[in-house]
Amino acid sequence: MPSGVSSARFVGRDEALSRIAVALEAAAGGHRRRLLISGPGGVGVSRLVDESIVRVARLSHPFTVLRWRAHPARTLEPYAPVINGLEAFLSGFDEAEVWRLLGPGAEALRMLLPDLVAAVPSGRGLRVGPDKRPAWVAEAVLGVLERAAERQPVLLVLEDLHVADAATRSMAVFLTRINRPARICFIATYRTDRAAMKETTLADLTAIADTEDPPDRLELGPLSRDELAQLIAGIEGERPTAALLMLTSERSGRNPLLAEEVLAARRELAGVSIGTSLRGLVAGRLSLRSAECRRVVRLLAPIGEPIARDSLQVVATELDRVSGELPERSSTGPRRGGEGLDADLRAGVVEAMDHGLVVEESDGSLALRHEMIADAVEEDLLPIERRELRHVLAHMPGFGPAIRARHALAAHDVASAHAALLDIASMAAERGAAQDRLSALELAMELGSGALSERAAAELIVETADVAAAAGQADRSASYLEAASRAFGGREDAAVLAGIHERRGKVERTLGHHDRALAEHRRAAELVPAGATLLRARVLGSLAQTLMLLGTFGEAESIAASAIDAAREAGPDGRPAEGHATCTLGIARAWGADPAESIPLLEDARDIALEIGDAEDYFRAVLNLTTALTLLHRGPEAIDVTNEAIERARTFGLETVYGNTLRGNVAEALFLTGRWAEAREAIRTALEWSPGPDAFADAAVTSAALEVESASGDLAARLLGRRLLDLRNAPDPQSVVPASRAAASFAMWLGDLHDAANAAELGWSAVRGTEDWVLASRMAATYLEVQVAIVTDARERRAIADVATARERAGRVLAEAELALRSSGVPVDAGSRRESEAQLATARAYAARLDGRDLPTVWDSVARGWERVGDPYQVARARWRQAEAALPASDARVGRAAARAPLLEAVRVARELGAAPLLRELEGLARRALITLPAVPGPASADRPGGMEDAGSEQADQAAGLADTRVGVLSGNGRTATTGEHGIAADFVGRPEKPADAAFGLSNREREVLGQIVLGRTNREIGERLFISQKTVGVHVGNILAKLGVSGRVEAAMVAVRLDLVPTRAR
Repeated sequence: MPSGVSSARFVGRDEALSRIAVALEAAAGGHRRRLLISGPGGVGVSRLVDESIVRVARLSHPFTVLRWRAHPARTLEPYAPVINGLEAFLSGFDEAEVWRLLGPGAEALRMLLPDLVAAVPSGRGLRVGPDKRPAWVAEAVLGVLERAAERQPVLLVLEDLHVADAATRSMAVFLTRINRPARICFIATYRTDRAAMKETTLADLTAIADTEDPPDRLELGPLSRDELAQLIAGIEGERPTAALLMLTSERSGRNPLLAEEVLAARRELAGVSIGTSLRGLVAGRLSLRSAECRRVVRLLAPIGEPIARDSLQVVATELDRVSGELPERSSTGPRRGGEGLDADLRAGVVEAMDHGLVVEESDGSLALRHEMIADAVEEDLLPIERRELRHVLAHMPGFGPAIRARHALAAHDVASAHAALLDIASMAAERGAAQDRLSALELAMELGSGALSERAAAELIVETADVAAAAGQADRSASYLEAASRAFGGREDAAVLAGIHERRGKVERTLGHHDRALAEHRRAAELVPAGATLLRARVLGSLAQTLMLLGTFGEAESIAASAIDAAREAGPDGRPAEGHATCTLGIARAWGADPAESIPLLEDARDIALEIGDAEDYFRAVLNLTTALTLLHRGPEAIDVTNEAIERARTFGLETVYGNTLRGNVAEALFLTGRWAEAREAIRTALEWSPGPDAFADAAVTSAALEVESASGDLAARLLGRRLLDLRNAPDPQSVVPASRAAASFAMWLGDLHDAANAAELGWSAVRGTEDWVLASRMAATYLEVQVAIVTDARERRAIADVATARERAGRVLAEAELALRSSGVPVDAGSRRESEAQLATARAYAARLDGRDLPTVWDSVARGWERVGDPYQVARARWRQAEAALPASDARVGRAAARAPLLEAVRVARELGAAPLLRELEGLARRALITLPAVPGPASADRPGGMEDAGSEQADQAAGLADTRVGVLSGNGRTATTGEHGIAADFVGRPEKPADAAFGLSNREREVLGQIVLGRTNREIGERLFISQKTVGVHVGNILAKLGVSGRVEAAMVAVRLDLVPTRAR
């Protein structure tokens, strides 16, 4: 910055620098830190980043510094700052190091960096669907950062999210939510005044905060009075007078950028009243500059990003040609051109740089010194001038489609904007950026159909529907598909309509409208014309999948078989449809009479997906295979299959895309077999990725259930509340039941029977009437347990009607669950029935308790059944109920003796698992029954349940402790730094500066006198109150006026009040 406009010395922001120092120290120690820095425009966020990078470069402990900046010109270009940043970073390495850095993410990054990654061998990976590509790319970028951090810590700064494209913002959300260990410090910045105007940016900021371990936030505000005084002194070269400080403070609101413009305007516009708007300040200063300088500034203002000198010359020449006028000259003397600029343009650039209007970037390109300056200059242009310049920029050779579209839209050049937007959509498709593609397509359609035919325009609607679905906007996709259905109405369009209805079925299923989804899929199957075997295979496969998800297994099996036949008839092109339908057939067979038949079918589906490279179908087949193996009580095999798939996901760079769903599956298997510690570890690993709710859905339900039975604390409430809200918005029958069971259990532990009853009703309504006998039996056991609690409470309240109602509901649910199991046709001795039989035995035992026939022998039989299943937690619960049933015996000693063994067994299991809520109930029962429990071995397991709430916060605690011990010196505030392991925090902040002098050099006595002047007292009155002579008061008053640079007492009082120079009590 020119010394006449900006201070060469960085001023203030001590607390912000200290927090950055703490983050860097933590990152160097392997604790990933994420920091969001925000503030209104001009407050100094970019300057803080500049200063931080300068200080990092001086550290003895080296960092790799990556600075990726978004520009307004490229808001529509997907991944613009990411691509520019990665290209610059990777181009500095040889081929071998580039390969190492790219690692498994090479295939994903090939979409962004095709030329750079072209030399990397293309392995045989898996094809990732459009909806998963943003997460795939984000994981690939994260992998590059983590591998770079293996050599030395990485500081990544992603600037100006408020003008970033949707794909870049999505990546920022991903990077800020990740909390797994790595030597990375990630800083993202944005303008709060701009972010508040963009709904999409606010949604991304909400997603960043919606995680168990949100990033640190730092919002910069105006400078303090002393910091503003230092800024003025750095610019003016001397301490400011009180009048100057007051003028600058009031005109700028202590915003650094505005303060600099106020000071520049004050110098350059002597005798002119200075306003408070940036536009007025800039326009006033610009009016004094030469015609050449004004021309340069006005050319640069709307461009929206730094531009090379030769490109600026092209823009200027073209504008002159379009306008038909020669540019105005301020001098007829000779000038010399150079650096790609003609003589006049070069002179204008030099003058603009000399007066702090234009800056030169590190690569030699030119830009106005701040986004707000550019906005102010463009606002001052006449409308016709703006339109002409925008029109020229929209047709500039060498500009990408995003820049051309931006300027064409501003110039109201519909045809050019439409063409550029379609080019952006194609670019976004190549880069896997669905949201940016959707935005471009919607803008293009808003401008009209352009040169497209009526049919092509209708096909564009279908394409946009697919893109909206991939972008996660299912409701938007449904609206487009409805419009497409109207556009294709002829008999010749039957195949197209069938495809549209199939899409509508998938979208409705995503939205949780399962009845509508089924109707749409059936309509699609009806519309498929004869001979369209490939389309028929795909449509029937989708219908079969929907039926399977709704628990209608018999029909799903039949239709899936038809889909397989059609796919095979279609030849090699039908292979993907064959694999998809085979997977559906396999999982439907798992609920049939011979579940073992499902295993080879699911293995075939998995192999087909690998053969054709379809990631979605491969991991779907694995998930269903593990479900079938678990149903058949082949738990260890299911866990091995899942772990193998997780490793494959890691190898292909798909850990965050599919790994967390797989971990949810394996966590459930571990939880149900009593391996809670391993289940907790699988969930903890998933939480390190801190994925969104969709990616973490399965693990979230298991995590909630595990936390409920481990601790039933705040974390359980948060996990359950979030997942149940998701399910209410978009119900999923396969998730509603486990989530409802966990919610009912949580409410029961807390004694909230109303919530428990609501959760039980929700779960039973999801499974009632389906063929899913497994979920029906599970939900029935939970439902009857809740009814027992309701009846017990009702009897205490003597609410006889409530007792009768609960018993009637319980009997109906038990009968329907038993009917579902009988109707399945599964042989009685089949291994797949073992868990359901145990669940129904549990439900029958609760039904007997409702009828007053609560027998210990019944619960003993239930416990033995759970032992055969291999679920120790359910064994412990059954033993608990057995002890309860034994204690009310007529002879207390006999009852106590009968209850002792099952109670001790239940306590032992509860302690081993860390099931704190159950253990509390068992200990309470033991106290009431006067049964002595054995001492707890080792640390008190009853006191520490070992839930995720304790274990999951371990990293956060470490990071917090690190922050406590790594706080650097805050300049001038007297705090001392504690040097961390690497000494980075103290080195970054530097030595404490000498405390600033009192305001304007006023002594304490002079401040007291000034306080009396503010109150309007005379010299005599001041002397009397301060016990000094009038002559001494006169000397102090003279010193005060001189130091403040004011002409009299009234002005001194005004300055004192406005600059807060005296204590409040003195006023």
